[in-house]
Amino acid sequence: ATATPKVQHDIQKNLGMVLAGVCLLSAAGCSNQPVGAASGGGGSTAAAETQASGGGGKVTIRIGGGPSSSANYTTFAGIGNLITQDHPDYLINTEISTGSQENIRMIQSGTVQFGVAMTDVEEAAFKGTREFEGSPVEICHVMGGYTTMLHMFVPKDSDVNSIGDLKGKKLAVSKGAMAQYYMPILLEAYGLTKDDVQITETALQDICDAVNDGNADFGVHITPFTSSPIADLAATKGIKLLSIDEEHIEKISSENPFFYKSVIPGGTYTGVDGDTVVLGTRNNLICAKSVDDEIVYNVVKSIIEHHDDLADVHPQANQFNKENAVEGALIDIHPGAVKYYKEIGIMN
Repeated sequence: ATATPKVQHDIQKNLGMVLAGVCLLSAAGCSNQPVGAASGGGGSTAAAETQASGGGGKVTIRIGGGPSSSANYTTFAGIGNLITQDHPDYLINTEISTGSQENIRMIQSGTVQFGVAMTDVEEAAFKGTREFEGSPVEICHVMGGYTTMLHMFVPKDSDVNSIGDLKGKKLAVSKGAMAQYYMPILLEAYGLTKDDVQITETALQDICDAVNDGNADFGVHITPFTSSPIADLAATKGIKLLSIDEEHIEKISSENPFFYKSVIPGGTYTGVDGDTVVLGTRNNLICAKSVDDEIVYNVVKSIIEHHDDLADVHPQANQFNKENAVEGALIDIHPGAVKYYKEIGIMN
């Protein structure tokens, strides 16, 4: 495909910088107000790679997703295909990761330009708190999406029916925020500590394998439904999904406002016929602060304009929509996104 004049200009500029041995970074300003914010204006140097390809040019955009069979990876691999329908000069690669923390670390290192992150992890990185203590990451909010929710599962014949039953049990917990922050919060709410259980931090597929093989009594991962590895485990071994009672939901969410009550509908997983009441938090698309305004604008515009196609990508993918785009954003919104949101009337 023939590159746009803007892309050709970026290619020439980047090649010139390489030949001169100079790296110029121009940070874009961001808007921190979902309503009434004014864009910082002006495009920045593109954080996406530009690659010469024959007579034209390709812009390579990398997105940190999640585990290979996760909702995040599946969603953004599919969204990438939709964006390239609108912009054939974009090459979009969705990268496998362990989740929010790793996606942000990859943005920080320049491995990717975009990533998926839960609200609390996004805020911690932006402010340089918690796992990013003293090292704030220059990121911006791009777009809010679906709820990612606790999936707490045990074998169908297990005597574990709540978090309160976990004392002395072997827990397989997903790496990152789930193991470092969410699991201690859950245990504390039920009067337990990490010393009362045996925790192994690992990837989602390994969690499911451990529960299947009897090497773990309990598995937990935070993900939108439907999760393919958990669905496979439910269909082959049979599982119970654990709910959180109303009292503990109120206690945990009042102390940790990024959490809110969520429901995994009955029938989502084989053998789990009733609704499972749990805690969830919003999953957001974020990007490096330095990503070019035009690229962010085009990405957001394509996602919203392909709303009717998103459900074919993943059952919850169409929650990346204009209703959720700026809802609950706790960090600066990228000016490229602000420009489009103003155009469609969700910011002013």
